Amino acid sequence: MKIAIVAGLVASMLAGTAMAQDKTLNMIVIEGGDTTAMQAVADAYTAAHPGVAIKLQPYPFAQFFQVAELRLRSKDAGIDLVYVDAPLVASYASRGFLSPVDAGISTADLVTSALDAGKYDGTQYALPINNSAQVMFYNKALFAAAGITPPDGLTAGSTASQAQVDELASAKRWTWEQVADAAQELTVKEGGRTTTYGFTVEQFGELYQLQPFGESLGTDVIGPDGYTAKGYLDSEAWTKAATYWANLYNEWGVSPKSLGYGEAAQLFGNGKLAMLAGGTWNLPGLTASGVDFGVAPYPYFEGGKVLTPTGSWYVGVNAASANQAEAFDFASYLTTSAEGTKVWFDSLQQLPTYKPLLDQISTGADFDAFPQDVFRLGVYDSLNTAKARPVTAAYGQLQDAFRTAFVDIANGVPVADALASAVQKFEAAAARVAP
Repeated sequence: MKIAIVAGLVASMLAGTAMAQDKTLNMIVIEGGDTTAMQAVADAYTAAHPGVAIKLQPYPFAQFFQVAELRLRSKDAGIDLVYVDAPLVASYASRGFLSPVDAGISTADLVTSALDAGKYDGTQYALPINNSAQVMFYNKALFAAAGITPPDGLTAGSTASQAQVDELASAKRWTWEQVADAAQELTVKEGGRTTTYGFTVEQFGELYQLQPFGESLGTDVIGPDGYTAKGYLDSEAWTKAATYWANLYNEWGVSPKSLGYGEAAQLFGNGKLAMLAGGTWNLPGLTASGVDFGVAPYPYFEGGKVLTPTGSWYVGVNAASANQAEAFDFASYLTTSAEGTKVWFDSLQQLPTYKPLLDQISTGADFDAFPQDVFRLGVYDSLNTAKARPVTAAYGQLQDAFRTAFVDIANGVPVADALASAVQKFEAAAARVAP
């Protein structure tokens, strides 16, 4: 009996120890393909770490930012890891929502520009999961029907080395002026109704995709202090960029107004749009659509500097989490390990920030043929032309003011009025969060 009692106590103590070692990490993510990819990484991680379970809490894109803000602000210990959009790192870090990245995590193999975007006040607060690249998709059949020569690009049935892609991106990139000229010839109207549009951007009125418009002409969207828009967003450069934007929708009528999330890619896939400036994440869907398309580099203004949108999702550890060590270990696996980054890339096909994987894209035979060679265009821009969004604790306020202005401009509000209103709106809001 004594032996049985002792054995029972030992078993109870061992069970208690095992329970103490078991951890469940909760992570909020965006539902859809991102959740599927994150689950694949979580499964690979937990297979090698049987004492850790990872539970994903997905939210729709339209709700995610509000939910993340609310839960982090309330110090909700029910989440350990959080998806963080690059420009929101500063806002979260400045308010103590995120823990500084564990100093023991080596980030030497991450793209420097991507790593820097996860810093605030010189401290790393989030690690880049992947990067983004913008390109210009063009419908080959619509160009042929209009008798117009399309831009040089990557197309089905051809192959391209990294050196050839570099040449394309550095010497054969179209200007926005060329896009406008072609778009007007490609736009088709029947009975006063537009049946085929010449061009559109994927994200209607969003700073992420439009930031290079003005900045390529020489002026940043806001000042280096992160809170000043006067003299920047209403500058000569931004006035020119915004006027071009206004002409797309009003004077030239080549772009459809108020497209919602995913609608631009759908329009292109249905053969009703000749050119689409959008993310490489559209490749699988457009390939499946059956449309015959090519991919050209993201344009720039004549006489301006080539700049391209960049930045994507990061992973941060909730400062209120009780599982700091475990959370950082998974974050490191996701972003800095060969296995974790490969699982993520294979699942979601988003441009990595892990340099060894970028090297594989540049040199591997699997990326010689279309559409995989498009990722080599992403590699070039990531290393040569990419411009991150502003680092400011008031990024949310900037994004709101910018979006309002450019939606208004597309709907006919005078450029000067819309930009002046955006400056006033942003600076008033930024003053409330400035240190």
